[in-house]
Amino acid sequence: MKTHNMLGSLVATAALVLIGGCSEGPAPKAEAAATGADDLVHMDLTVSKAYNAAMEKAGLDEGQRNMVQAMAHQQAVGVICAGFTIDKARFEDEMNVIYYDDKGKMLEIDSEALHLRERQVMMGFGMMFGAQLAIAASDEQAFCEHANVERNAGDAKHLILEPRKPS
Repeated sequence: MKTHNMLGSLVATAALVLIGGCSEGPAPKAEAAATGADDLVHMDLTVSKAYNAAMEKAGLDEGQRNMVQAMAHQQAVGVICAGFTIDKARFEDEMNVIYYDDKGKMLEIDSEALHLRERQVMMGFGMMFGAQLAIAASDEQAFCEHANVERNAGDAKHLILEPRKPS
């Protein structure tokens, strides 16, 4: 379905737009040190609460919401951390899950409802992507170290980061 590729293109474009707005580089060390772990947890929980409410309203089930959240996190890793590259085809495939119900059956909704769902998902993706960029800015080294642990764990169900290239 052409709509699937359209969403992938929309998501990729939105990610690039968001990235472009964040081109000032990492936060100064003094500012980064002022943000404690409790603040980051609070930030993540606050954004997650708003995100889940919006995505539930959009009709996404918990698995779909978690997948979009994971895609936003991994896009942030691809932008912030050296040595990480996003597999664009896998990203598009994973994001296509929003077109299916929890049984894996293609949604039977009209084009207006489909476009509304896509816009809502894009908003949610942007919320989570922005939150991940903010969290990364507080301690870029720790963020990227954690991303490296994730990549090497090999058990991430929706991992869209390309495997590490052999040294």
